[in-house]
Amino acid sequence: MSPPAFSWTALRAFEAASRLGSFKAAARELGVTPTAISHQVKRLEAHLGVALFERLHRALLLTPAGEALAAEAQAAFLRLEQTVGDLKRQGRAAGADSLTVSAVPSFATKWLAPRLHGFQAAHPRIALRIIADETLVDLRRDRIVDVALRYGPGPYGAGLHAERLWPRGEIVAVCAPALARDPALRTPAGLARQSLIRTAAPHARMPSRRAPPNADWMAWLAAAGMAADGAILRALDGPVFSASHLAIEAAAAGRGIALAPAVLVERDIATGRLARLFRAGVPDPNGFWFLCRADRQGEGRIRTFLRWIKAEASGAR
Repeated sequence: MSPPAFSWTALRAFEAASRLGSFKAAARELGVTPTAISHQVKRLEAHLGVALFERLHRALLLTPAGEALAAEAQAAFLRLEQTVGDLKRQGRAAGADSLTVSAVPSFATKWLAPRLHGFQAAHPRIALRIIADETLVDLRRDRIVDVALRYGPGPYGAGLHAERLWPRGEIVAVCAPALARDPALRTPAGLARQSLIRTAAPHARMPSRRAPPNADWMAWLAAAGMAADGAILRALDGPVFSASHLAIEAAAAGRGIALAPAVLVERDIATGRLARLFRAGVPDPNGFWFLCRADRQGEGRIRTFLRWIKAEASGAR
């Protein structure tokens, strides 16, 4: 059979735009400009002789012809991705295995990275690739990432195997040891004269400087018997970080007091790099999760990594 007369590049651009609902999002996924996506779609429309989109002021709508082509194109590209992924896994099975793990940066930095030497020593044939990224990877479509380690409330939907790595944890307040020895911090009332560091909730937009204090601090202050008066609210006008490990590092540098999941700071507290303030703690509404595609949980290297990380989580942290 002769090759198709249309451009596969144009069809790929159309498939992404139809699935994501915009040329801008399609361009971001394919690593090109929105103008390039628009040009490719126009090229495909010219070849077919039909309009595939209604181009509104702020939206794209598929025409009936576009809907018909989108359904076939999305199914075809998904089948191709699955076949390529299966072939890659078969190729890896013939030699040394590799495992690509996507992890939220705070977990990757504060918990996973210091322990990976143990996994590599025990399983030298599994080559690990760690991607530290806040982006929620879609394991049902992504053919590069094998396992995701996430921090959030769960659950994570059909088609995924999800296991919580710890029972519900605790949020604690930490600071530099020198700051913890300040006589003004013998009681929680002294917090009003400090800088209270905030962290954005998982996968939330960064709060503005004038956003209300986050729920973690409000819950922790209540547990410590502190009212959110004007002085405390002024203290909560301190730095705002997008991830817990950044807030933890700021606290360790003496820049204020941070709240963090206990599991991320236990090692720093044990080594004297951080100090926990008071006994107050609040239940963590989020958890740390191991995720993989449900149809892949039986693969050898995924089972091996899951056994290892569960053993590490249940042992000394």
